[in-house]
Amino acid sequence: MAGIPAVEATHRPDLLRIGGTHLEEVYFAFQFDRTGIRRDLGRVVQRLHRNHDDVTIADWLARPNPALSHLSPLEWARSGGDPSHLLAAAESSPPDAYL
Repeated sequence: MAGIPAVEATHRPDLLRIGGTHLEEVYFAFQFDRTGIRRDLGRVVQRLHRNHDDVTIADWLARPNPALSHLSPLEWARSGGDPSHLLAAAESSPPDAYL
């Protein structure tokens, strides 16, 4: 789905994954579309990787966010929302804001 070799995917800081120690890595399907890797999510994923693990970021992407008119970041991106607003939401309402 990514349109790149699996070995290359493991080194991409803009992709979220789970597993990989004893099992094969699994990538969240929402990161891909028919053209390959969704670029609209990559910058926010890289920003959140500074302080959060992959599962926490995936959870944040799926939850309604007050900074995005209560749409989840995934809904925001899917509806054609401005990607710069995703970065602003990551700053103003990061994953740990829900704790």
